Amino acid sequence: MIISAVYLLVLAATLTLGFLAQANPKSRITRTGTLMTRPDPVFAFVAAATLIIVAGLRYRVGTDYMAYYRTRVSDWKTVWEYLIHFREPGIRLLSRISTMIADDGAVLIFLCAVIIIGIYSRKIYQYSPMYLVSMLLFLFLGDWTGSFNGIRQYLAAAIVFAGHRYILKRRFVPYLLTVLAAMLFHKSAVVMLVPYFLFARKPDATQFVILAAGALVIRFSYEGVMQLVELFKGSFIDWNDVYMTRDINPLRIVVSFVPIILFFSSCDRKKMNKTQELYINSLFFHAFAMLASMGSAYFGRIGIYTGAMTCIGYGHLFSLIPRSRHRNAVIMVVLLVLLVYWIYSLQPGSLRDFRWIFER
Repeated sequence: MIISAVYLLVLAATLTLGFLAQANPKSRITRTGTLMTRPDPVFAFVAAATLIIVAGLRYRVGTDYMAYYRTRVSDWKTVWEYLIHFREPGIRLLSRISTMIADDGAVLIFLCAVIIIGIYSRKIYQYSPMYLVSMLLFLFLGDWTGSFNGIRQYLAAAIVFAGHRYILKRRFVPYLLTVLAAMLFHKSAVVMLVPYFLFARKPDATQFVILAAGALVIRFSYEGVMQLVELFKGSFIDWNDVYMTRDINPLRIVVSFVPIILFFSSCDRKKMNKTQELYINSLFFHAFAMLASMGSAYFGRIGIYTGAMTCIGYGHLFSLIPRSRHRNAVIMVVLLVLLVYWIYSLQPGSLRDFRWIFER
């Protein structure tokens, strides 16, 4: 398998800067009087900036690239009309802002990279108990390169991710507003209302059964689900489209179930706190969402939303492994497996042959 040297350099930079950030933590006293320790902000900022710059300065990398590159909204009237009719005006707003900077599609691409990768990196910095591991997983699980494709959905997912802690705080109205804001970019973000209620349960065998049953019902009820989607979107969807009926790569499903296997086989499940329960639930939800959508690549894009919290979730999962030697061995094995998975995911031509905007 061959990948661009750019990806290898990004991996090296993320590994180095992530390690330096984690190895040089900074502590401060919060307003509540508690001591808060986080990775070094300078190294963390440079790590995030590296990912943003590479993603933002790419050219024709990602299947949807040219569709967004050619998007031009040069008047506020268009933005307003899309907003009034709730026709996903978010990308038009960003396009309008980008044209105010320069009439160049590359500006919109860069702006999207700043928002998506900036939010993901910020949330990992704030909430991951294992910063380096989470930053590597941001690459290996495909979120970084994934944002090269479904840009609008990744923008929506980033917005939901930015407000995901409202679930932990049980603040429904702010979380609802967060989801509504995400829907300005892609209406499918509405599915992320489900975690607010579902994550109220502890991640255990009962939760596993509930999610498994729900996933199987959805898997064998695509026709009914599609009718609901059409009703919600107000338009018909061509079920004969190959994209609708193409199975998801089984590897994606297998990878999504890795943390569940670890949870039941290696973790001390009796000592979970509320924060750990939130993120372990996110790992459960992502796995069964992928299982439910295994028969349709169209439905499989829900993984963009459900997978956002997994970068942090893995850190909490690993922290529940009681013996440090065992924990470190598990982390290394999982990272190596997911590294191979990431390299495999980079093989499609739309990602493999990286080009810079300067080469257009």
